[in-house]
Amino acid sequence: MKSTRREFLKAGALTAGSLYLATRALAADAPARTWRAAIIGRTGGGDYGHGYDQIFKGLDGVVVEAIADRDEAGLQKAAARSGAQRQYRDYREMLAKEKPDLVAIAPRQPDCHKEMCLAAIEVCRGIFIEKPLAETPADADAILSAADQRGVKIQVAHNRRYTPDFVRVGALVREGLIGEVRQVQIYGKQDTRAGGEDMIVLGTHDFDLMRSYFGDPLWCQASVTVAGRDIERADVAKGKEPILVAGDTIHALFGFPKSVVAHWSSVKRNDHWNTNFAPKREKWAFEILGTKGVIAYQSGVEFLWLDSPFLAQKDAAAKWQPLPAPSGFDWPEHARHPIKSLIHAIETGAPPVCSGHDGRWAVEMVAAVYESQRTRSRVDFPLKDRGNPLLKF
Repeated sequence: MKSTRREFLKAGALTAGSLYLATRALAADAPARTWRAAIIGRTGGGDYGHGYDQIFKGLDGVVVEAIADRDEAGLQKAAARSGAQRQYRDYREMLAKEKPDLVAIAPRQPDCHKEMCLAAIEVCRGIFIEKPLAETPADADAILSAADQRGVKIQVAHNRRYTPDFVRVGALVREGLIGEVRQVQIYGKQDTRAGGEDMIVLGTHDFDLMRSYFGDPLWCQASVTVAGRDIERADVAKGKEPILVAGDTIHALFGFPKSVVAHWSSVKRNDHWNTNFAPKREKWAFEILGTKGVIAYQSGVEFLWLDSPFLAQKDAAAKWQPLPAPSGFDWPEHARHPIKSLIHAIETGAPPVCSGHDGRWAVEMVAAVYESQRTRSRVDFPLKDRGNPLLKF
């Protein structure tokens, strides 16, 4: 008996439906993967960064097996916060015994990052690490070389990559809300750490954000001064956070593809001359200027945009307004949390939302600022000298 087209399609639909239900049933019966996690902290030496002893909390399928901290009191407190099942005073011993799938390297001071990463890479499949990734491009190179050789994924804690409003700005820039981007002005936080310390502690977030919006930088030209004069060897010292820095005022230009130029500045001032909207709020801010409009942000104030390319004008109709929603923007679930992103990268081979290679770029951009000041010239990327330029003044 010859089947009609309608009968054939109906039978096909039933078969496809049966296969789908069977697949769902098998998936339901299959045991979910459990990821074994471990945390490395350093109380009194970067502690646990921005609460990263709790980075695995509330995640289905992730169990915190162990935590390590050289300080006993700090270890016990962090163990209670994290819910870790076992505690170690030596992170190397923990890694050797536990052999976790995931490792969080939490200290915010980067002087320990290289040795901790290299030890973790030997046993784990993925690393979440507080920013900055490393102290120098050379240290970042060593970390990435080891990780790439063993297929270990690294997620760096540049959190704007998975913060909704910053992600939305990137989508709006790409879809052309403000036309072609011509210039970018970024202001550091400019608190008591203005200058070099502001750049390494917080400016790396800005540098990473610039790359996520505009691509890899091509060159850098910068001025680094203290009390109005060029920095000298005697000005190089560890800051309030024990990281080698210099200068209380920095102006850095970065060139990006499509002729986009970004100006990052951190200036020691006692006033609010460069605060966008609310003088009593933080100075951490940026403006993205395009051929059709402007997007502006200030820490503590909502993101706004101006439907005009001119900041100063007589057109009363051009007003600052809240950002619209991007059209057709797909933001997958795994990209909204750093550990979900890391696990997705391990499972699929795709890069995390802020990979180790992304983290290295932020470190290299910091080094480029000092190298430009040291040589009194524009420097191109990638940097040829991978060491710390501050040691060469």
